[in-house]
Amino acid sequence: MADLNNYLSGGGKSVKLRDQRDRVRAASDDELQELLRDVQPEMLQLRAQAALQQAANPSRIGQIRKLVARVHTEISARASKAA
Repeated sequence: MADLNNYLSGGGKSVKLRDQRDRVRAASDDELQELLRDVQPEMLQLRAQAALQQAANPSRIGQIRKLVARVHTEISARASKAA
């Protein structure tokens, strides 16, 4: 299971955008797929909490969405480089 706190700020630690980008680029294809698979349940939970106005940290939704976009971008860049 991928640890989202390695990619996002959490637990009192802040992850800089540059570090996040470097970690996504350094991850293997399997790690990126695992990260996408692991982020889905948390995203679903955060959306439900936001709908009920119970989200402790509503900005985390945006952070996760941006991380997912970065991962998808890296996957497509690797695919086009390989082709």
